[in-house]
Amino acid sequence: MILLLGGTLDGRIAAVSLAEKGRDVIYSSVSGYNAPQETEHLICRSGAMAQDALETFVFEQGISIIVDATHPYAKAASVAAMAAAKNTGVRYVRLERPGIESLTVPTDAVLHFEHYEGAVDFLNHHPGNILTTTGSRELARYEKIDKDRIFARVLPTSKVIAECEALGYKPSRIIAMQGPFTKEMNIAMMHTFDIKYLTTKDSGDIGGVAEKISAAAACGVKVLCIDRPRLSYPEVCATPEDLVKIL
Repeated sequence: MILLLGGTLDGRIAAVSLAEKGRDVIYSSVSGYNAPQETEHLICRSGAMAQDALETFVFEQGISIIVDATHPYAKAASVAAMAAAKNTGVRYVRLERPGIESLTVPTDAVLHFEHYEGAVDFLNHHPGNILTTTGSRELARYEKIDKDRIFARVLPTSKVIAECEALGYKPSRIIAMQGPFTKEMNIAMMHTFDIKYLTTKDSGDIGGVAEKISAAAACGVKVLCIDRPRLSYPEVCATPEDLVKIL
């Protein structure tokens, strides 16, 4: 039995592909949002699992392989999964989508920051409107910046919008839309809101980073990228197709 820790598009693709090959898969994600359809070889569960709960689950379900297809920035989840795999003696494979370095768009103008604090400090010393695309969960990290400079692009759910308002963002500063966003749509937003800086995570091609960078280059907008956490994975593959091959 394979336990696939998902919550990402590539994770869903991998789970379905493995099941279609006849492998028994349990797809696990925190919220169950956009989970794949269950089949004869694929079942789904939702809810976060700490390391101890994950180890218990591995024993109870007879898991032989943990595939970690969580988001590139879900550091705690990956650390827990690696530890659980080591403690239970099962194989751990990280499905890690390629980052900015693999993109074919020009990335010379992208500024890289290891932490949000560095990006916030930079922005506080450089005037102009900011488009944040790092998600609603990270908005609190921008608290030291004047909110009248920020346009927050977030998911269009009532909970997320309420969280933005609780942080003090006016409705005119909340762009509640579901991606993916094309280069042209990004350009339109940058022109409409007179954006000078865009913040992003290195979420890879699936995360729409290429379209953001291309649009920013066309608009003369500077991109500030919060780099991925650096972890040492024992076994890594880049695509769902590669994962299916090695399993």
